[in-house]
Amino acid sequence: MVFEPFRTDRLAKNQTSSPIEFVVLLGAEQTFLRVIAHSKPNVVHGGRPPTFLITAGLSEPTAVDEGTDPVDIPGSGRATVATAACHRTTEEDTYLVTINHNAPSGPWRVQVKNNEPEALQFVGFISHTEEETLQSWAEFSVPQLLGRETGTTHGINVYNIGTNSLIIEDVSGSQLGGSISPCVIKARPDLVTPHDESLITVKCGPLEGGRGEWSETFEHTFSTNDPNLTHSRIRFEVVWPTFPTMCLFDEGCSVECKEFESRMPPDEFQCETCLHDAGFHGLPSNPEPFPP
Repeated sequence: MVFEPFRTDRLAKNQTSSPIEFVVLLGAEQTFLRVIAHSKPNVVHGGRPPTFLITAGLSEPTAVDEGTDPVDIPGSGRATVATAACHRTTEEDTYLVTINHNAPSGPWRVQVKNNEPEALQFVGFISHTEEETLQSWAEFSVPQLLGRETGTTHGINVYNIGTNSLIIEDVSGSQLGGSISPCVIKARPDLVTPHDESLITVKCGPLEGGRGEWSETFEHTFSTNDPNLTHSRIRFEVVWPTFPTMCLFDEGCSVECKEFESRMPPDEFQCETCLHDAGFHGLPSNPEPFPP
């Protein structure tokens, strides 16, 4: 069980994150921190590794840099309570900090210092088991979908900021937002690897109940391997076009005119703006559209 996921603010050069507290269970021999650095989607930055500042109890923070020998971590009484080392994993921009405990201490905190000129954000997972620090973290865009009679196609972006590939299990052809939603998933990626952003294609039909200037909000939780369900939950709005896509007698005119403005006789049943019959505006139609 991953018990400590975290995410820093975007840090400028030489900026250090706020302290992130984590729990070390009594009797634990090791703690692992796997941290990934982000610049922007679909980009692996691969720059200078960050520095991890680790604090045990009331001691001062101890700097742990990538690739160096393990360093001693003092506790409240300045005696060494653990050692820590960091190395870059086979995935660029991902770092694994290993803490070996040899005495009880706490509370534990870690800070991340960005050593790159470019501002970076850091996402991490902390566990007593190295394997559990490999976790996905989904970020879905929140779309506003436009319903039309013939159906419209939209894209929902999904960005994986975690340390493991993101799996989306929703199948093509399934409803987005439940059985009453007019939106259907047409295509989705099999995997979204760390750092990457991909696209889920959705086709949206008309809302039930007719046309007009109205909208309805739906909620959908994607089925993923992200352990936090809230990351995979989106709320989206389906909106009808401002104007109908064709003229109907009971629903108004298709062009950008909302009010009927009569032309001068003998065309008083014809709209001055769109030239449609008054019936298209919900008014009495010309009883004799074709003069003798």
